[in-house]
Amino acid sequence: MENLILKSISVENFASFAEPITFTTEADLSKKEHLDNTFVCGDSRFNKVSFLYGANGSGKTFFCKILREIQRLLLISPLSATDAAQLLSIPQLKEMDTPVKTFAFDTSFQERPTKFAIELIIDDITYHYAFSVKGKEVVYELLTKKYRRTEKLLERTSSSFKDITLRSDLKGFDAAKHTVKAETLCLPVAGMLNTPLASKIVAAISGINVVNMAAGRLDPVNPKKTFSDERLRKYISIVRKADPTLRDIKVSFEEEEVARHKISSDDFENRELITKKTKVGIDSRHAVYENGEETTSAPLSFFADESLGTVKLFTALPYLFDVLETGGTLIIDELENGLHLSLAKEIINLFINEESNPHHAQLICTSHQPLLVDGNYRRDQVWITEKDSRGKSVLHRMSDFKTSRAKVNLANRILEGAFGCRPEPFFDNNT
Repeated sequence: MENLILKSISVENFASFAEPITFTTEADLSKKEHLDNTFVCGDSRFNKVSFLYGANGSGKTFFCKILREIQRLLLISPLSATDAAQLLSIPQLKEMDTPVKTFAFDTSFQERPTKFAIELIIDDITYHYAFSVKGKEVVYELLTKKYRRTEKLLERTSSSFKDITLRSDLKGFDAAKHTVKAETLCLPVAGMLNTPLASKIVAAISGINVVNMAAGRLDPVNPKKTFSDERLRKYISIVRKADPTLRDIKVSFEEEEVARHKISSDDFENRELITKKTKVGIDSRHAVYENGEETTSAPLSFFADESLGTVKLFTALPYLFDVLETGGTLIIDELENGLHLSLAKEIINLFINEESNPHHAQLICTSHQPLLVDGNYRRDQVWITEKDSRGKSVLHRMSDFKTSRAKVNLANRILEGAFGCRPEPFFDNNT
């Protein structure tokens, strides 16, 4: 989404993050560092690229799941709030309708609510959305809007709809707030019932892609756009650098019916919900040579016959182009997974370069590769996760530590195990 900035994201009592943590893309202007990797919005500067490092099991993937969990709760709330609640019995949706995972290694946290917060800037207006969930019940919800001054648009102080206060842009939903149940968030229900600002904010949050490079599969939101002729030409020109024999790529889509579910037992029209799954097939053609001369081309099954690195590169391209062409935020877990270091750095440079990133799209990536930040990067671009002996993950920003910029080489500091981002030896001498 153009004109969308992810300013910050916070959580407490979720997965391995027992205590409150906050991540922000806002640049720390108290430090005297170069501004090349930043852009301006209003009175603030923001980082185009942010890195998250940590040892194995320190919480990097759980960090990515914070946004996924917010998106899940936004998606499931409208279904729970309407007559469509019976759809949650469908296996594909039932898996999504589960309690939030609290911190598991201390019994006192199991009775505490989980707190989420996300701050977005949309069209130069800052929206802060926060809510708390205990089990499946929403016990608190807040939406504020800041443009010159801060204004509360939504405030909820208990699981009851009677304790929801709506103002300004959301006031129109007041007559329908009784549809908000204890286990549903008010904002997405308001969005479903055509409250424009609520729809806009929910769409902005839901539109942030979170990609795990270890997965290696294609799940495009808009397949026709993702694999348009123009896009495929761009993909081919890039992938050909990894495989110079590549000549063409053909994409096929196959929809298969997964299940049928009757909507209601007393529905005289016998309506059914048909669950379908779209499979993306990729076939490529490659040059065939005779006596050093290209004579024809032969087909290959792309996913089966190409190298893992080439497949990883190809599966990343749609997500990269989606956000670079329109703006917004992309989160990639394990950016360098299956990719050569220079290629991973090229991806980062796509976001830093003004020409390839005219809409100031943001990239947030987790990594084990310290050489990704071997260059002209700011300390406030680098975050470190660390887990203590009791299973609690914490989050630090390198700029929070009192170290002179002139004395810091970010790659070296990570290699040295700065702030716990290098694991203790896993194997002793007797292993």
